[in-house]
Amino acid sequence: MDWRNPMEIKGIWSHHSPVRVIFGRGCRSALKDQLVGKSILLVCTKRSRQQLLGDSLVCAAVKSAKKIVYFDSVEPNPDIEMLQLYSRELSNERPECIVAFGGGSVIDSAKCLALALSPSVKTKLFRELVVSSANLAYGIGLPVYALPTTAGTGAEVTPFATVWDYSRRQKLSIAGPALFPHAAFIDSELSVTAPYNVTLSTGLDAINQSVESIWNLNLTPISEMFAHQALHQGISALPRLLIDLKRLDLREIMARVSLLSGLAISQTRTSICHSISYPLTAHFGIPHGIACAFTMPTVLQMHLRIEDHRFHRLADAMFSCHGDDKLEKLLVSFQTLNRELQVSSRVRSAVPNLESLLNLKSEMFTAGRINNSMLTISPETVEEILRLSWSLP
Repeated sequence: MDWRNPMEIKGIWSHHSPVRVIFGRGCRSALKDQLVGKSILLVCTKRSRQQLLGDSLVCAAVKSAKKIVYFDSVEPNPDIEMLQLYSRELSNERPECIVAFGGGSVIDSAKCLALALSPSVKTKLFRELVVSSANLAYGIGLPVYALPTTAGTGAEVTPFATVWDYSRRQKLSIAGPALFPHAAFIDSELSVTAPYNVTLSTGLDAINQSVESIWNLNLTPISEMFAHQALHQGISALPRLLIDLKRLDLREIMARVSLLSGLAISQTRTSICHSISYPLTAHFGIPHGIACAFTMPTVLQMHLRIEDHRFHRLADAMFSCHGDDKLEKLLVSFQTLNRELQVSSRVRSAVPNLESLLNLKSEMFTAGRINNSMLTISPETVEEILRLSWSLP
C-alpha cells in the first residue's frame, strides 16, 4: 500500500463494522467464553458437524453451553423455502445465540435463522425479510458467532445473506445492519480439510470480491486499503495453495484475504461480476466463485478504459511497480490467474454453448449489484463481456 498517495474521496463517505474479529491459529478456543451457560443453536452441514466433533478446541467451547441444538441440514446455496420450513421446526427451541460452523452457505443460513428465531422480529416469512431486513437494526436478531471453515465469502463480517429461490431460479439477498454477526473467529486451521474444488471456488470468490470493491462507485479509502491487501496476497497465494492443500501458511493467507474482502464489500457491496454470476449458478450449477471469476479479467479490462487513478494505486500496491506498463501488468495478472486455474474452460464445460449463456442476459441485471460499477451497463455491454470471457483460454 502506498501511504504517500492516499485515495482522494470527494464528498461524504462512511465506514461501519460492528463485528468483533478474532484472528489466528487456535483462536477458536476463545469461543468458549461466549457460550458458557447459554442455550445455543449450532448451524452446520453434516460434513462440518463431523469436523466439529473431531476438533477438541471447538468441542470444548460448545460443551460449555447449557443446551445445544444441532441443525446440520444446510445445503450449498440455501433455498428460501427450505429455510422457512427449518425456522418453523426450530421455533420452539428458543436459543440465546447461534454458532455458525462452516462455509458461506452455513453462515448465511445462520444469519437468516438469527432473525427468524428472534423474539424481536415478528415476521417468520423469509420473503418478508428480503424486503424488510434493511430496516432492522443491529442487535435485533440473535447473536451469531461465526467460525468459517472455508476462506472465500467473508460472510462472517458482512451484513448480507444470500438465499436462493430455486422455484423461480433467482438469487435473493437479505441485507441490512441486523445481518452483521456478533463475532467472527477466523482460524485457518479449520480450513485445512477443505477439498480442492471448495478451496478453488472460495478463493476465487475472495479475490473477485476484492476487485469488485475497487471498481465500485461506493469505494472508500478504508475499503480500498482492505482490497489492496487482499489482492496483493491472494493472487499469489491461491495458485500455490491449490498445488499443496496442506500448506497451513497459505491457508492462513487466504483466511486473511477472505476476511479483508468481506470487510471491503461490507461497505461497497459487490458489482457486475456477481450480478452476471447468479444465473450461471442458478441455471448451470456453476460454483459461485468460479461463476464470479469467469468475467473478472474482461470486466477489469473494460474498467481500465475509464481509469481515474484507482487502478494505478492498485498496481502500485500489488507489484510496487512504476512506469507506463503498470496497468498492463495488472491486467495480465488477472488473465494469468484465469488461465492457470482454468476458469473459462470450467464454465464452458458446464454451459452447452455461447448461445445458452447469452440467453440469460436479461437475468444478469441484479439491482444493488450491477449499478455499483463505474461502467454504465447496458444489455450490449453484458453481451460483450460474455463473448469476450467465453473466448478466454
